Amino acid sequence: MTPQPARVRRRSGWWVVAGGSVLLTLQNGLIMSAFGAYLVAITADTGWSAGVIALGYAIVQLGNGFISPITGWCCDRFGTRAVSRIGTITTAVGFALASVVGEATHFVGAVVVIALGCSAAGMMPLTVAVVQSITERRTLALGLLPTGVALGGLAVPLVTWALDGFGWRATFMGVAVVIFVVGLAAGVVLPTDRAPRPVVGAATASEPAVVDGATAVAASEDQAGSGDHDLRSALRTGAFWLLIVGHGSALVAVSAVNLHLVPLMTHHHGIPLAVAGLTVAVMSVAQLLGQIVTGFIGDRVDKRWYAAICMMVQTGVLIALAMVSGIGLVVAAAIVHGIAWGLRGPTMTALRTDYFGIGSFGTIMGWSMGFVSLGLVVGPLLVSALADGPTGYPGAFVALAVVTGLGSIAFLVLRKPRPPVRVVQQAVGCGRPEAA
Repeated sequence: MTPQPARVRRRSGWWVVAGGSVLLTLQNGLIMSAFGAYLVAITADTGWSAGVIALGYAIVQLGNGFISPITGWCCDRFGTRAVSRIGTITTAVGFALASVVGEATHFVGAVVVIALGCSAAGMMPLTVAVVQSITERRTLALGLLPTGVALGGLAVPLVTWALDGFGWRATFMGVAVVIFVVGLAAGVVLPTDRAPRPVVGAATASEPAVVDGATAVAASEDQAGSGDHDLRSALRTGAFWLLIVGHGSALVAVSAVNLHLVPLMTHHHGIPLAVAGLTVAVMSVAQLLGQIVTGFIGDRVDKRWYAAICMMVQTGVLIALAMVSGIGLVVAAAIVHGIAWGLRGPTMTALRTDYFGIGSFGTIMGWSMGFVSLGLVVGPLLVSALADGPTGYPGAFVALAVVTGLGSIAFLVLRKPRPPVRVVQQAVGCGRPEAA
C-alpha cells in the first residue's frame, strides 16, 4: 500500500506543539526569565559584579541568535529531533559546570556552554519543527508553541524559593537534572525527517521518469512550493530586512525587561525578591493569553498592522515603567507588557512563513535570528549601562521606548515580496528556458 506521510504528519503535528512547549517551558522558566533572580542571588553570595551576570545573560541571548544560522541549517539537514537532543544535553552540562565554578571567568565559560545548548534546543528549531509538521491552522500552532515561554515564567517563584532555601549552586545542579530528564523525554515527539526539498521526479514503478521541463517544475513545486524562497532570494528582499529591524527592536525591550524587571523592583523600589518573582509569573500568564488570542485571530487580520500596534503598546509600557512608582502600577505595566509581547510574538514567524515559504524555512529563520539576536544583546546591556548613570532606570527605559517606537515603523512599511523567479531548462526538446 502506498504510504501517506502527509496524513501522518498532520495527525502528529499537535504533539510536536506540545513537546516543543514543554522544552520552551524549561528554557524560559529555568534560564531566561530566571536570570534576574540568579543575578540577585549570585552577586549576593559571591560578590561578583552584576555586570558579570548581565554578560552571562547577554551571551545566552547572543548564542540563541548568532548560532541560529548553523542551527537552522542543521535542522534542514539532520532533522529537528537530533538537533534538539544535542542541545538539551549540552544545556544540562552547562548548568552542572556552572554550579561548581569558583571564579567569575569560569562562570562565564559555563554560560557559553549553556548558550550553545539553548540555541540547539530553543525557539528556532522548535519553530521549524512546527512549520514542517502543520500546514493548516499554522498561525494557531505557532501561537500555542510559545505558551511554553509563558508557562516557564510561572516557574520563577519556584526558582526564587530554591535560591532562598538551597542557594544558587544547588539550584543550578537541580536545574541540570530537570533539563536533562524532562527535556529528552519531551523531545521524542519532534520530527526526525528533514525539510522538504525540491527534487527532479525520480522514476518509480507506477510513474515515468521526468521527461520535460514542465514535469521537473511540477515535482519541485510539490515538494517545496513554487513561491518558496531560498536564502539567497530572501536576502535580496526588503521584507527580510524590515522584519529583522521590527523584530529586533521588539526583542530589545523583551530581553531588557526579562533581565531587569526583578532588579528594578528589588533594588529601585525595595520590593521583596519573592514578590518580584510572582510579578514575573503574572506577566507570563498575560503573555500566554496574548499568544492564544493571536493563534485564533492571527490569520484573520493584517499581520503587519497587528505587529505595529503591539509595538506601539510596548512603547507605552516602557514609558510607564520609566515613570511610575509603587508595586501596583509596576505590576500593571508588566501585565500589559506580557499581553503585547504574547500578541506580537507568533506573528513574527507567521509573517516569515507567509512571505518566504517552508522550502528553506530553517535556514532563512536561522539567519533571521542571527541578525535579530543583536536586539537580545543590546537591550540588557543598554539598560545596565544607563541604569548606572545619572538618569538611572527611568532614562534606561525611555531609551528602550525610543527603540521600539522606531521599530513599529518597520512593520508599517513592510510589504510581501514577489515570488522568486526560477529558470528551468527543458530536459527534452530545443525550447527556450521557461520561468517557473
